[in-house]
Amino acid sequence: MCDLFVLAWLWPYAETRRKCARSWSSVVRLMERYPEFTFTCSQAQLLQWVKEDYPVLYSKIKLHAAEGRFIPVGGTWVEMDGNLPSGESFIRQFVLGQRFFEKEFGSKCKVFWLPDTFGYSAQLPQIMRLAGIECFLSQKLSWNLVNTFPHNSFWWQGIDGSTVLAHFPSGDSYAMNGTVSEVIKCAENNKDQGRADISMMLYGYGDGGGGPTEDMLERIDRVKNIDGIPRVKSSTPDIFFAQLAQCHNLCKWVGELYLELHQGTYTTQAQLKTFNRQCEVLLQKCEFLQAFVYANKLKSIVPVRVMQSTQKYWETLLLNQFHDVLPGSSIEIVNVEARQMLSQLKKTLIADISCLQHSIAEFMQASRQGNRQALTRDSYIFNSLCWERQEVVAVPHGTVEMPLQLTAEGQQLLLVRASPMGVTSTQSCSQLLAPDQHARIKVTAGEVVMSNEHLVACFDKVGRLMSLKLQGNAKEAILPSHPGNQFVMFDDVPLYWDAWDVMDYHLQTR
Repeated sequence: MCDLFVLAWLWPYAETRRKCARSWSSVVRLMERYPEFTFTCSQAQLLQWVKEDYPVLYSKIKLHAAEGRFIPVGGTWVEMDGNLPSGESFIRQFVLGQRFFEKEFGSKCKVFWLPDTFGYSAQLPQIMRLAGIECFLSQKLSWNLVNTFPHNSFWWQGIDGSTVLAHFPSGDSYAMNGTVSEVIKCAENNKDQGRADISMMLYGYGDGGGGPTEDMLERIDRVKNIDGIPRVKSSTPDIFFAQLAQCHNLCKWVGELYLELHQGTYTTQAQLKTFNRQCEVLLQKCEFLQAFVYANKLKSIVPVRVMQSTQKYWETLLLNQFHDVLPGSSIEIVNVEARQMLSQLKKTLIADISCLQHSIAEFMQASRQGNRQALTRDSYIFNSLCWERQEVVAVPHGTVEMPLQLTAEGQQLLLVRASPMGVTSTQSCSQLLAPDQHARIKVTAGEVVMSNEHLVACFDKVGRLMSLKLQGNAKEAILPSHPGNQFVMFDDVPLYWDAWDVMDYHLQTR
């Protein structure tokens, strides 16, 4: 059974918190009447909300979970988008989710449950295996617009060679009603007959919650052993995948599971996506600085508040990576709330990072001088990445006693080489730009030519890139009929879902 809860879509988060109580109260009552009834529940965030808002209901859920009837699945904090988050965000979904399930229910999930997101990154199998998950369930690729996905049961191999056992229910739905026609469809639509003659049938009201009803359970009970239709048996995800693993000659799919639909979700609600990426980067910087403080025993010089766990920050970010929030496919009230949450998270992280950097720099300057009061005008470069970086940075005027290019704000531009995962002073890592490293600009009446030691680029008076060549090479990278750096507009009139889709025929409307 599957009760897919959409955390936010045509309703905000606050309504989902109430939906959980209504849906799962019904499930608990049905379990009291139907002893064979089992129910799957994904998304740790939902259970956390019920624990906070409805503790009596939560205690009943835990009792049925101990009986093996209310079954946590998924292993993630929410059912996230499968394309847009960073690799670190994918990992944190599993870390926070599995940690919650193990603490609250005594064991980690074994099945990754993501039935409704818009495609699946090829890095997921590796992350799943590292999180202790060996099986994967979805059904969204049945929505492909052009090519029918060829399998229902198969091995999915990621980019590092990790494999997981995958199943796409042949009913092509996560919200069936348990009717005879649906049972027959599940059997006839199985694309792997002869290799795997079993399939899940997921029933119950999904999206907005509700779950199975009494009528559905009665129908399922009646079709279990009727001549002329496929055999139906109530089961659990673990039992199903254990049986599926015994099937021989299952095919293997290597790489991304690409959904041939909903490509507009890569760009819809661009500001929300920008906040998401900025918060991902800022969280990495914040945790790097916290680790630097701990590793160098500097905790005493840093305010306590900025050294607290970042878990609450991650919970906010991961919540807003839900597969109808981050893609931008929800109503406006959801988009507004998500932007506000991420905007506030961004401000908080910037303040924490600034405090950490200032405290570390102050200590290092004082240590270098041998006197905490004798602070110098030196600046420090923080490199939170795990490789050496050489970049041009802006530092306060007077940091380096040499003539340097200035910004409009009066800061000096300095070429620095920063060691990986470390902090270095500008005095020890700065370099002067050699004359041939400076960009040269030549302006004429009709064009602007920019060049350095590598490239020569020519722009016309409206900013279009008319020519791009390597130094010393006559080969032209820009066709005269197709200038670069152009803003091009197209009509965006999808067939069905305007927030989700960009149809290929839009290219004809330039």
